[in-house]
This record gives sequence, structure tokens and C-alpha cells, in this order.
Amino acid sequence: MKAPQETGLFAGYDEAHHPLGSYALLMGAYGVSVAGFLGWSSRGRRQTLPERLDLGDVVLFSVATHSMTRLLAKDRVTSFLRAPFVRFQEDSTAGEVEEVSRGAGMQKALGQLLGCPFCLGPWVAAGFMAVHAVAPRQARWLGSVFALSAASSFLHRAYEWLGAGLHRTREQGRELKARTDREEGVQFPSASVSAEALEPGRAPIPAPS
Repeated sequence: MKAPQETGLFAGYDEAHHPLGSYALLMGAYGVSVAGFLGWSSRGRRQTLPERLDLGDVVLFSVATHSMTRLLAKDRVTSFLRAPFVRFQEDSTAGEVEEVSRGAGMQKALGQLLGCPFCLGPWVAAGFMAVHAVAPRQARWLGSVFALSAASSFLHRAYEWLGAGLHRTREQGRELKARTDREEGVQFPSASVSAEALEPGRAPIPAPS
């Protein structure tokens, strides 16, 4: 493994794990794409950008961005998009997988980007905003699909949490009953001995089984 640089502008970063040059290329591509779209949308009479977003659109596209980034970065079915850049580790819950980036340079950088819902956020959000600028009705429809998907996922999780909570409550109830039964059996042993057995001078007579 190559040791981190001790001198220079990027000292302290290990190129094998943090391909800074590839990061810079990705950020450059993002910046050029956004700037190019903003320039295109502002030329002449086009002026497609809305002056501001309604609060409803902000909420809608926020939830849609969350849902789509999670789908792209973690979903088992979309793993074919990430497979050239990541290595599978294990299956997770809710149809998701755990992966780690592989390779070096741009391959590794893309694996880290595609496998990170947080990292994908600006890219997906910019995509939604671009579509909204040129086709707002279509953008709201598409955003609604992903927002509804997020709501459905939350409800599925809620059912899982509720079921797990009920299961723990039942298990705790069984353990408490078993512990109570054991304690009662130790505290009251005389319940199984007849009254005659307690008279002076008489040997204990066990109660009939």
C-alpha cells in the first residue's frame, strides 16, 4: 500500500484510497454541466428557470432526491450499475446491499460516488431541477413517483419496527412469568407439605404427588 505523501499540496492523503485527481475531474464535470445548463437556460428569450420554487416543490423534490439516491446507491436491483466500480460485501435489509469501491483512479472514485447516497445528492437534485426548469409537470410527476416510493419504504420499516417491538414485549412477558414462577416455587415450599407433618415429634410426611 502506498504511504500518504508527507510533503506537497496534498500531503496526508493516500492516493490508493482517495484518488484526488479523479475527484477533481468528477467535480469539474458536475460544475461544467450545471454551469452549461444555467447558461443555456438563460440565453435569449428562453429563460426557462423559475424565479423560485414553491414550498410544496421543495418538499416533493427533497423526498424524491432522498429516495432516488438511496435507490441508486444501495438497492439490490440497481447493483448492475455499480458492479463495474464496486465489490459486493453482503446483503443488507430492505432489499439493499453493502458494497465497497474497488480498483484505482476514476474507477475507485466512481465506485465511491455511486455507492454513497449522500454523495449522489447534489447530482440527483440538479437533475430534478433541470427537468423541472424545462418540463415542470413531468418533473413533478417523476418526483411524485420517488416520493411515494419513499413513503412506502417508511411504512414497510414502520411495520418491521412494530413487529419487532411486539416480539420483544412477548419475550419479556414470558421471561417475567418464568422468573415469577421460579421465585414462587422457592418462597413457598410449605405449600406441598401437609399440616400433620409440621406437628412436633412427627416425621415430615410429603404431600401426595
